Amino acid sequence: MTFAVPFAVTFTRLPKTAAVGLGLALTLAVSACSSDGAGDAPKGKAGDTREVQSAKGPIKVPVAPKRVVTLDMGELDTALALGIKPVGSVVGSPGAGFPAYLGDKTAGIKEVGAIGAPDLEAIDALKPDLILGSLIRDADRYEALSKIAPVVFSTTAGTEWRQNFLLDAEALNKKTEGDAIVTTFEARAKSIGTSVGDPAALKVSVLRFTGAGKNRLYGKANFVGSILSAVGLGRPDTQNVDTFMVEVSAEQVEKADGDVIFVTTYGDKTKTDQDKVLGGPLWKTLKAVRTNNAHQVDDEYWMVSTGYGAADRVLTDLEKYLPKKS
Repeated sequence: MTFAVPFAVTFTRLPKTAAVGLGLALTLAVSACSSDGAGDAPKGKAGDTREVQSAKGPIKVPVAPKRVVTLDMGELDTALALGIKPVGSVVGSPGAGFPAYLGDKTAGIKEVGAIGAPDLEAIDALKPDLILGSLIRDADRYEALSKIAPVVFSTTAGTEWRQNFLLDAEALNKKTEGDAIVTTFEARAKSIGTSVGDPAALKVSVLRFTGAGKNRLYGKANFVGSILSAVGLGRPDTQNVDTFMVEVSAEQVEKADGDVIFVTTYGDKTKTDQDKVLGGPLWKTLKAVRTNNAHQVDDEYWMVSTGYGAADRVLTDLEKYLPKKS
């Protein structure tokens, strides 16, 4: 819902069933097949392995992994996009469940703890043949995880999501499918940029409310920043920087202004500054608010999940809300 003046500022999350790009939607359609060998999983004899270069060096993984466990939302998104349903995955935070935007694609996946706190016993009980994750999340658990199954770790989570996707695609022996997803995404991003005329002239701001009064403006060195760059969009001066994010107080909300503002909220909004900021006098003075160009979007796929499935949902929001050239 759009934020607008007068003072009553209310909004709801976007529908979880928002349309995705045709090319990626067709790719995601295969995600109903599970990693127990159904569908178009790579063929290989039991015990066949191949070598993959991970953040921990060369790792031998199954040619046709059938029981995959993912340790972050990006890896979960990636596996599903590539047509592999993990047997187990962590969730974003305790009790959060799997991201709603993934719908019934997560049906049957066993929860094995939360990001940064996987349940090793639960993972071991699933008898995985491949574990996907990152050093930034689970470096101190690498040895223990390696005793359960081959572990392919990326270097970081989030900021290098595109490289991580390609690494995971290689580990899953799905390079061809992965390359097709990347090509489809890039073409759609460019098309959306063209639809607004000169995308670089449109200053797009991203504001995220998190707990303890931490209000974040996102720069270019992060998941959503890279998507905005792929579309070719401009950024306000405060966010046109090669950094992850900057924090602002509720009294500094004018720094969030732009031609368009996208707003997300992490967790329970009552534990954030959301109501204080959106109901305050400064918010109503911002250009994007006055022109009905401030929009609430879903934190799960704008921020928490970092894969091409989530990225395609972000593109759908941009396509819906960015002003089109006349």
